Amino acid sequence: MADRPRFTVLIPAHDVEPYIDPCLDSVAAQTWRDYEVVVVDDGSRDATPARIDAWARRHPGEPLRAVTQDNGGIGCARNAGLRLARGEFVAFLDADDWWLAGKLARVADVLAGRPDVDLVCHDEVLVGPDGGQRRLRHGPWTRYEDLLLRGNSVSTSATVVRRRLLEQAGGFSEDLRFNGAEDYDLWLRLAEAGGRFAYMADVLGAYRVHPAGITGRAEQQCSNMLNVLEAHFARLPSASWRQRDRMRRLRAATMRGAARTLMKQRRPDDAWRMLRAATREHPLSWKTFALATMHLAGVGR
Repeated sequence: MADRPRFTVLIPAHDVEPYIDPCLDSVAAQTWRDYEVVVVDDGSRDATPARIDAWARRHPGEPLRAVTQDNGGIGCARNAGLRLARGEFVAFLDADDWWLAGKLARVADVLAGRPDVDLVCHDEVLVGPDGGQRRLRHGPWTRYEDLLLRGNSVSTSATVVRRRLLEQAGGFSEDLRFNGAEDYDLWLRLAEAGGRFAYMADVLGAYRVHPAGITGRAEQQCSNMLNVLEAHFARLPSASWRQRDRMRRLRAATMRGAARTLMKQRRPDDAWRMLRAATREHPLSWKTFALATMHLAGVGR
């Protein structure tokens, strides 16, 4: 392996014992071989570190470095990995997700054809707790204002970023009020700094949703996402009426997303509370009304 591999695959891991082997297997299966792997165990309380060690012993040819730290949150874990990274680009992969075998090769092709690009993101398959799947389409927002006012169009496990730009941006926020949304904050800061984004309409990975993951904690995720939005909304002190309307719509959409998850978790009182908050934020939203109607029908049954 070269002193400076093309890619550093950065995997933060916390209590992911059931998922870490398929994740690492998907990296080892890559057809593009110019990479290193950095795994940061963020204070796992289960057997995750032992599973990582066992996997490394079974794959002695894989360029894997694994480190363990006290639990500091996912932003802290990713930053620890960034400090160890040597690749020209950093390919992020959460430990409960996985890639298709051609992922790095396809991204390398895009970067070879567009050497000006700093960030590449591709589509994914979302895999639910019941094994159901649906396509996640990412993009096309590339400007800071669009990415802020139209919502996050970047998924971490589907994203590769030029390491130099990550270092210039200071990496991920370690503010626990952003935890679970710290990636969105970073994409916003990269766009604000002039980073050039490219999107691929290719499904090259799988994004897993499960109860133990951050996306399974609907209220916390909603609160942290709103914290990120408010931090960036504050950078638009002279926002126009249209921008303020987009802010209200995005706050309401974030609350609606939490309400939808709470409905699936059969927590009707918490879902109603989120729907009421979304209605207060944007009273004329037909989407909130439609979701409330669906929820009422479900409760009625």
